[in-house]
Amino acid sequence: MTEWVLANHFTQIMESLASGVLAVDASRRILLANRAACLHLGLAENDLPAGSHCSDTPIPEPFRTAIFDVMEKKQALTRREVLLTLDNGTRREIGFSASLLGTPEAFGGAVFLFVDMTERRALERAAEVNRQLAQVGELTAGVVHELRNPLMVIGGNAELLQRVIPPENPGRRNLDAILKETKVLERLVAQFLGFARPFEIEWSPCRAQSIVDRTIAVCQSAANAKSVALHSRVVPPGFVFMGDENKFPQVLINITGNAIDAVPQGGEVILAARREDSDAVFEITDNGPGIHLNPAEDIFRPFFSRKEGGTGLGLAICQRIVTAHKGTISFANRPEGGARFVVRLPLGMGDQS
Repeated sequence: MTEWVLANHFTQIMESLASGVLAVDASRRILLANRAACLHLGLAENDLPAGSHCSDTPIPEPFRTAIFDVMEKKQALTRREVLLTLDNGTRREIGFSASLLGTPEAFGGAVFLFVDMTERRALERAAEVNRQLAQVGELTAGVVHELRNPLMVIGGNAELLQRVIPPENPGRRNLDAILKETKVLERLVAQFLGFARPFEIEWSPCRAQSIVDRTIAVCQSAANAKSVALHSRVVPPGFVFMGDENKFPQVLINITGNAIDAVPQGGEVILAARREDSDAVFEITDNGPGIHLNPAEDIFRPFFSRKEGGTGLGLAICQRIVTAHKGTISFANRPEGGARFVVRLPLGMGDQS
């Protein structure tokens, strides 16, 4: 077998691998990068040419730092993970190992073998959500039994007293505080119920325009309080999708409300809906600070929240409702600043059982 044939087979084998392969010599110049390496790192096919120095290529952080760390320490690595944020704002979890070329004494470089773990980790987190869901369900049954009825009694009596005690009465301030905190507790109990209680989707044709208008109506007062410009658009205006007209609006209301909370005074939030092929796509964008997570953090995980007074259940409930609609929910930071949430649902489900 000729040398050319061997080289051709080698190239075909490398390009057929689903795993990314990146070989770097001792001077940190690229010896080889297959097509999957560029794909997993969110790069174009010609962004990692042989002979180029790693510093002169768009290898995203923190993967670049991991490469330089291996080269400097001359130590192999196994089963490490890094979280990449690509130029378009999407996040990708990369699992990688590094093997040395030669020996630490006669160091010739390193070969990095890596795969995109994003989907696998998402499935693992979904399984963890289901496990936590079972635990929360047991907890909620006790919480509701012990708290809901007393809260209704406290809230109802406080409202009755509020009607007969004038605002100038010295005790009125304490009464108002009792009623306010009672409503907060009622909201917490309701969120626990919304997350833990089993539910079924009641399928019916839903007009996207009506769903968007309802969301804007609910969120408008919160936007006005912060002088936030709240805009909406639906293209085409009359398109219809199959969904639960009572449960699905909760998703848009929650995400839009979060966006209003996140933007500064006088900020902007846009709720847009469009028909895209066989999907209904709802997009909520804002010009706030964006969402910056540490590795392994997941904003859809129950009880994860950075909002003061937040329960960490709002987005978990949203994900549950969207999943029940056979849809997906995702987010990314916008290059120009702010965050973008995208909810994608099938237009028609056929068999909605």
